[in-house]
This record gives sequence, structure tokens and C-alpha cells, in this order.
Amino acid sequence: MALLDRLNDLAAAATTKANSAIETGKLNLKISTEERKITEFTLNIGDLMVDKLDAGETFDDEIMALYASIQAAREVIAAARDEINANRPAAEEVPSCPVCGAELAEHAKFCANCGAKVEEPSPQVVEAEVVPSTCANCGAELDPEARFCTQCGAKVETGPAPEESAE
Repeated sequence: MALLDRLNDLAAAATTKANSAIETGKLNLKISTEERKITEFTLNIGDLMVDKLDAGETFDDEIMALYASIQAAREVIAAARDEINANRPAAEEVPSCPVCGAELAEHAKFCANCGAKVEEPSPQVVEAEVVPSTCANCGAELDPEARFCTQCGAKVETGPAPEESAE
């Protein structure tokens, strides 16, 4: 009988430890979730602050010093982009996607941005696509570069530009 009592005690202790481990795991998951939220909120605060700084607002010296670092990094980026453009030969025309206008990689057969098949350049004029100003599904106003409606999620259907009459 003592052996059976001992086994029951061991089983109860194991169950208690397992339940404790499960609860600890749940709490650790809750902590991780909340820490991710804090990180996201912190980034959102930073974005709002930079937007306000870009708009001309001023804050304490510590924030202004960090903003000066952001501005310096922006200047380095702009200079690097200018140098890239300056190093391109003048005669080098960078091909672009006829559908979305994105820059195409050399010898690309498909656009990396929209997936459109890229034809060999020809002297023909490519018709521009017209993006409707309102969603055909719900009537919401569309951003000119929208691929999907922000109100109902419908894909924005584009069509060829209307032909101009030669009078």
C-alpha cells in the first residue's frame, strides 16, 4: 500500500510540475506579445516625432541631436544616389516596365515589381494604362497608384488610355 501511495504522490507532483510549466509558458508568451506591442508602439512614436520634426517642430536638445543624425544620414543617402546617377553613362537609358514604370534589371524578361512580361523594345508607342479615380466595386476614391481599393479590397482594374482624336 505504501508503494501505491508513493506512486500517487509522484504522479501528483509530476502533474503539478507540468501544470506549472504550462502556466509559465503561457505567461512567457503573454510577456513576449506585450514586448512586441511596446516595440511597435515605440516605432510608431518615433515615426510621429520624425514627421513633426520634418514639419518644422522643435523639441528638447536630445531629440534635436538625434534628428540631426537622421538628417545627416538622409544627406549621405542623397549623395550616394546622386553619385550612382552621375556614374551612369549619359547614353545609357535605363529600361522601365511598360505596365508599372519600375526600373528593369538588365536582360529582364519579367518585371520584378509587377510580374509583367517584358517584350523586346520596339519602336511602337506603348499605350498608357488609365487607373480609374473611383473603385468599380464600392465607389470609393482611389489613389492614382493603387492596385487595390483601400475600402473594400477589390483589385483595381486598369485599361488602355482612351485614344485622342486627331482633328
